[in-house]
This record gives sequence, structure tokens and C-alpha cells, in this order.
Amino acid sequence: MQMKKSTAVIAVLLCVVLLVSLAACAGRPASEAEKTTKAPTTEGPIDAASGSQAAETQTVPAESTAAPSGQTAAPKAGILVVYFSRTGEQYGVGVIDEGNTAIVAKAIAEQTGADLFEILPETDDYPYTYSKLTDVAKQEQRENARPAIRDALPDLSQYDTVFIGAPVWWGDWPMILYTFFETAELSGKTLIPFSTHEGSGLSGFDRKLSSACPNSTVLDGLAIRGSDCQNDRAGVESKVRSWLDGLGY
Repeated sequence: MQMKKSTAVIAVLLCVVLLVSLAACAGRPASEAEKTTKAPTTEGPIDAASGSQAAETQTVPAESTAAPSGQTAAPKAGILVVYFSRTGEQYGVGVIDEGNTAIVAKAIAEQTGADLFEILPETDDYPYTYSKLTDVAKQEQRENARPAIRDALPDLSQYDTVFIGAPVWWGDWPMILYTFFETAELSGKTLIPFSTHEGSGLSGFDRKLSSACPNSTVLDGLAIRGSDCQNDRAGVESKVRSWLDGLGY
């Protein structure tokens, strides 16, 4: 009987201890370990605007095409093609709608990316027929004339190289070209002559250009037959290409 009472007392005491322990656990906050072992549910930047997890993102600059610091890209040298050309009746080809020299000038400009400037007389009294045109050209030479140019010259400061072309008139440049040589600022520029002809070739255009513009550098010129300009343009373009290649353009 005494044994049963002792066992009952022990059982009651154990129940009291267990109830006290459970009450203490229920009132205790979660441990730091319990707080930090919960895995995040997202990865990467959460709010780029507020900078959250900024270390997770990097901005890679685009590859630059600019010259390295302290260096400047070499500017592209400007090129201009200046020409004087005539239509109407021309020797060996009859009446033409596009001048022989104009055809060569445009081929040069197309292959070099150059700008074009056509020299036009302020007063165009040149005859339509070839024989009368030659008479006027001869008269201008005898008078050492300087026919006026109709249009204002382009700003030559933007050009390093100037191609200059014209038909050969009595073994020389047409006199209106000397107007250009004497009024244009060509000092320090590279000048390259070209001519159209029917047998006289370049006719000393390069030498006469050097004499008229002594402070410029004159390179080897090109002479093209006028009949080829009208009848074999592909051949003319090929000759222009070979010539430009030889000059390094």
C-alpha cells in the first residue's frame, strides 16, 4: 500500500515539472539560429533602384572605337576636282551633250570621293561650232586674257589635294584656268593636272601649273583623248583607276 502511494506522488511531481518546462518554452523567443537558417526565396537583384544586392550586378562598358588617350584619329584629307569643260561641236566626236573633261572629272571624283567644282565663264561667249571656238581660244591667248569665273570659288581651306582639268587649247591651259590659278589660294596644296585632247597629250599642263603655282606640289598628270571619253567610258574609268593607284589615291 505504501509503495503505491510513493509511486503516485512521484508521478504527480513529474507532471508538475513537465508542465513548468512546457510553459517556459512557449514564452521563450526563437533562437538566433532559428532566425538565420531560413533560406531566401529569391536570387539576384531584388530592387535595382534602391541598390539592394548591388554586388550581384556589374556594368561592363561597351568596347570603345575612339583613339586611345593622348592620341587623335588622323583626319581624312579633303579632295576637290576642279574642271573646265565644253559641250557643243568638238573635234573628232561631233556635237556632244556632256563635255569630255567633265566625264574625266566625274570619274576621278567617283573613285576618290572628291567634291566637284566646275569653272564656268561669267560671260559665256564661246561659240558652239568647233572652228569658231578655236579662233576665240587663240584670241584669248594673244591677249593673255583672264576671263572672269561666274561662281564664287569653294572654300579651299578644307582641301589638301586639288585635281585640275581642262581641254588643251592651242597647246596650253584655257586662259580661264589662269584666272583660277591666280585667284584661288593654292599654296601648300597638292595639285594634280589632267587634260582631254585629240593628239597633244598633257601638253605641258604639269610644268605650266608648277610655274603658275610655285608654292604648291604638282604630281604627274593624266591625258585622255576626247574621243575615248565619248566612245569608251569604261576604258576611261580604267585608265583613271590605274593613274590614281599610281598616285596613291
